[in-house]
Amino acid sequence: GYNIGVRLIEDFLARSSVGRCHDFRETADVIAKIAFKMYLGITPSITNWSPGGDEFSLILENNPLVDFVELPDNHSTLIYSNLLCGVLRGALEMV
Repeated sequence: GYNIGVRLIEDFLARSSVGRCHDFRETADVIAKIAFKMYLGITPSITNWSPGGDEFSLILENNPLVDFVELPDNHSTLIYSNLLCGVLRGALEMV
């Protein structure tokens, strides 16, 4: 996921015309309301802000990845949605 994010951020910035975020809450809003909507067609909820305002959770009510994934029985514990964490990390490290 990390390498996807490293490459995807350029496409996102070109297509969205989003300017520089002024704080972390604005960054969370852009990720949830624009980026997820643009690439996955969903808008996750932003919850669980830390007291310092430097951590939050994105809650996906509907995960489009589960619609297209079939895991063999011997890999049933694979947490493939962690791909999204890598995408976010890669994209955010580039900006």
